[in-house]
Amino acid sequence: MDPAEFDRLVARARNPRLIPGIYNYCDGRCPRCPFIERCLTYLDNQELLSAEDSDRSLGDTVGESLQRTLEMLAEVANREGVSLEAATDEGLAPSTEDLGRYREDALAVRAREYAHLAWRVGRALAPLAEARGDAGVIEAVETIEWFSSMISAKLYRAICGQAEAWEPVGETQSDCNGSAKVALIGIIESRRAWEVLMEGGRATANGVPAQAAAMLQALEVGVRERFPRAVEFVRPGFDEPEHTKSLA
Repeated sequence: MDPAEFDRLVARARNPRLIPGIYNYCDGRCPRCPFIERCLTYLDNQELLSAEDSDRSLGDTVGESLQRTLEMLAEVANREGVSLEAATDEGLAPSTEDLGRYREDALAVRAREYAHLAWRVGRALAPLAEARGDAGVIEAVETIEWFSSMISAKLYRAICGQAEAWEPVGETQSDCNGSAKVALIGIIESRRAWEVLMEGGRATANGVPAQAAAMLQALEVGVRERFPRAVEFVRPGFDEPEHTKSLA
């Protein structure tokens, strides 16, 4: 990344209409989001998608976005005279191996167990839902698939952040509370989706929706006990009246 490109991206990021950090605590369902034009990550990805090579896959776009982020960090470090390699060598950031032990945390294990079930069932039900043509079932299956891995990922981040004390204990506006809140949102949305599949005349995969809903209920109780202040976390944009009122 050349200096001119870096300066252009920084100037765009300073656009006062953008909501700082809104992309950190969203559910990732951009087509449904009322804030897409105020989200730097969305605008950045749209720019990559509209570049000359229109045949690139979503994976290619995400990879290029990550690469551009790394290049920007490198440029910042270069301008500030900071060595990223030295920072890593000095152990300023925990390695994946260091954080790996938290995968065996009881909440993390339960979230993964749910994710495996939800993904497998969602993939199996998707063609059946399409064949039925029931919009409610189609929507429910899409919701279940979408959140199947996100709940686990966000909860794992929350567990690591809390255990490693990345931020002061008791701080409501902490990343662990924000991540736990997004996990709770996914849990609640997923429970509603499974309930749709259990409705009379729509029941599918005997017993599985009830099993999944029970798993989510237990997981929700565990998350609320571990992160009691998660619901108080104010997500940029989504939980701020000054932004939500502008949508009315």
